[in-house]
Amino acid sequence: MALPTLNSTRYSTTVPSTGQEIEFRPFLVKEEKILMVAMESKDPKLMIKGLKDILTACVFDDIDVDRLTNFDLEELFLRLRSKSVGEKVNVNLKCSECGAMTPQEINLDDVKTEGITDNRTVMMTDTVGIEFDYPSLDLISGMDYSEEDFTTEEQVAITMKLIKSCIKSIFDDDNVWDVKDQSDKEIESFLDGLNAAQFTAITEYFGNIPTLAYTVNYNCIKCGHANEIQLKGIQSFFI
Repeated sequence: MALPTLNSTRYSTTVPSTGQEIEFRPFLVKEEKILMVAMESKDPKLMIKGLKDILTACVFDDIDVDRLTNFDLEELFLRLRSKSVGEKVNVNLKCSECGAMTPQEINLDDVKTEGITDNRTVMMTDTVGIEFDYPSLDLISGMDYSEEDFTTEEQVAITMKLIKSCIKSIFDDDNVWDVKDQSDKEIESFLDGLNAAQFTAITEYFGNIPTLAYTVNYNCIKCGHANEIQLKGIQSFFI
């Protein structure tokens, strides 16, 4: 006689970057094993792959996991973790005054992705601008990036690759040039022609990519100092 099959409750949430509503189930022991192996490896690529595999297994709707953004992955995993293990996590926060650590409990359901906007254009001049897409998981996971390992020249090359890969179109008052219709050489030539202020505007856009964020206000258990700390990124909630 076959063993019984355990049914899982279905939950719903939305993909932050698209607003698509999806249904998912809590992850099971077999998926938790994937997560543990990925986390223990401390390899960013393996961690991303593990989270992608878990999402693929637990989400009922048809979504292209590789096309998700990094902040999509973070928030969806947070929702999965909340329904699978529990919505409460404990973190230790460092006092800005005395350096003592104070434990704090955070409800993951209160943590949201901040900075999402429909306006993804960066103006180069009063009339010329660039429309960007958010970088996808497929793009991020395919890029080897480490400030410690690469020279300045290599870091610049990687940054340029990221920028080029995220350009959706270039426009002025009269025309819109879809990047798909342009060669890499044409796009590279356009970027090489930017001045320092214009390039800074682009890097600031990427520096403000949406991320999980949550502000914690607490008093230090040692000196009583009132702290306000903003936690950003999924790693901040599991330290």
